[in-house]
Amino acid sequence: MRLKHPEVVIVNQQKGYLLEVIVWVLGITLLAFMEPGQEHLFSFCPFSWLLQDGCPGCGIGHAIAYIFRGEWQASWEAHPLAVPALLVLGHRVVMLLRLYFTITTNHTYIKPTHG
Repeated sequence: MRLKHPEVVIVNQQKGYLLEVIVWVLGITLLAFMEPGQEHLFSFCPFSWLLQDGCPGCGIGHAIAYIFRGEWQASWEAHPLAVPALLVLGHRVVMLLRLYFTITTNHTYIKPTHG
């Protein structure tokens, strides 16, 4: 079995880091512009399709939208873990960007693994 060159592995990882950053930032931006007071017509959550009461994460999108409007009490009532969720996602985005730019500027190569 022939392994890829380290340069190819790095480029693929860099693309993955950048793609994940774009997805998270786009998702948070869409939540920021969402109108939280309205009922949602569709949910991507499979628990909401199956369970009448929803899942433990139900309301977190509305809570994040309230945070971006500065409505802290409404955010807490929609879901108390919205602030920690935003902090975790923000941390993830920062770490991915640091990895991306560290690899880009230092030309750090990760040895391919046998798979």
